[in-house]
Amino acid sequence: MPSRSPRRPGPLPSASRRRKGAAEPPPGLFPAREDLLRLLAVLAIASAAAAACSGLHRRPEPFCDSVQSPDDYADDSCQPCPQNGRCVDGQLECVQGFKRYGGSCIEDGLLSQTAAKISELLQLRICDQHARTLCGQPAKILFQKHDVSDTVDQLLSKNPAGLTEDGIQLVKARVLDTAQGFFETSFTSNQAEAFKCPELVAECHMPLTCQVRHWISRNIIFVASFSILFAALLWGLCTIY
Repeated sequence: MPSRSPRRPGPLPSASRRRKGAAEPPPGLFPAREDLLRLLAVLAIASAAAAACSGLHRRPEPFCDSVQSPDDYADDSCQPCPQNGRCVDGQLECVQGFKRYGGSCIEDGLLSQTAAKISELLQLRICDQHARTLCGQPAKILFQKHDVSDTVDQLLSKNPAGLTEDGIQLVKARVLDTAQGFFETSFTSNQAEAFKCPELVAECHMPLTCQVRHWISRNIIFVASFSILFAALLWGLCTIY
């Protein structure tokens, strides 16, 4: 019976291959590139959501109580009360004619509309008085500041527009500012400052018949010359025919 030859062992791996196999990490130890990107995206979304929730649950700083001067604020634990607002016990309430928008009071248009209407009525009343004097009628031309203020009070009492006392004072201040820019400044016999309607504006308030008479009186030379020439032309035509 033939003897079986012993099996030869396979070639042993070289030392360099053994070291290389030991240095390589096993597959699946580190996440793939796509998985890493997904993880970063999830972390970013979670951080943004946490920041948003923190901002929503954060209590806003209370408003400092309304004071006369910004120097009266005691510390920085409260935010200053905005203009046209009234702050009591940390709560903000906007005065009439303004609506709250965040931490500010924004005008809602009621004050501007009322102030424009009162200014128009004031100009109409004062300029009508001046127009009467241009037509030879007794009337008042110069209005001192207290006269204008009293007239504004009368107009506001007749056209309140549902305003509170604070709203009325704001409208009155705007009307007086507009009047100061519209009317001309003059002085009374006592050297007191007064307002008067501009001459050209007053002429527009005169009745039509008065405007005609006023124009004739200011252009009397032209009217007389035209009348003489027209009469001479008529006389010449009558002589010829």
